[in-house]
Amino acid sequence: MIFTVIYDLKGSKSIVRVLCFITKYFKTSLIILLGNTASPTIIEWLKSKCELNILGIIGEYDTVAVATALSRINGLVECKYVKYNGVAFLGLGLSGCQEANTERVDLFLSSKPGLYYTCCHSCSDRVDSVVKRVNPRLLITGSCRKPCYDPSKRVFSPGSVRLGYIGLVELSERGELHIRSLNIEKTTIELNHYLN
Repeated sequence: MIFTVIYDLKGSKSIVRVLCFITKYFKTSLIILLGNTASPTIIEWLKSKCELNILGIIGEYDTVAVATALSRINGLVECKYVKYNGVAFLGLGLSGCQEANTERVDLFLSSKPGLYYTCCHSCSDRVDSVVKRVNPRLLITGSCRKPCYDPSKRVFSPGSVRLGYIGLVELSERGELHIRSLNIEKTTIELNHYLN
C-alpha cells in the first residue's frame, strides 16, 4: 500500500494535474494533504477526476471551506482517529482542538513539526506531547520547505510541493515502512522517458 504525501499546494491546479499522473503511475491508494491546500475545489477534483482517496488536515492557509470539502468525503482527520485499510491515522492540524486521541496509531499527521519531533525546524510542543501519548510508527509533518527524514525520531516531511517535492510512504505486506521523497520535475521526466 502506497500513500502520497503532499504539503503546501496553495490551490495550484497545474501541480494537481501532474500529481494525478504520478499517483496513478505509483499506484497510490491514498493521498495525504498536510495543510496549506487552500482550495476546496482541488480536493473535489482529486477525488472525482483522479479517483483518489484523500485524508487531510488544516494548515495556516486553509479556510473552513477546505475543512468542509474534506469532511464531505470523510477525509478530515483533524483531531480524529481514522482507520484506512487497517492503518491507524491521527491528524493534528491548526484547528486548535484541545484533546487528541490517546490510542496508538501507525501514522500521525501534523501540519507543523514538534519541538523535539522534527527533521527541519522546531514549531509545536503540542505535537511532541501527542507523539509521546500515541507512539506512532511515523510522524509525517508539513511546514518543512525541503524533504527530510530523521529515522531516530521517526519523523518524515515531504517538503513543499510548491518547491517540487512530494513524499511516498509505502507500507509493505510485512508491515515495513519505506519512505521516499520525489522531485516532481525529475520524476515526470523519468516517467515520460519510460512511457515513450
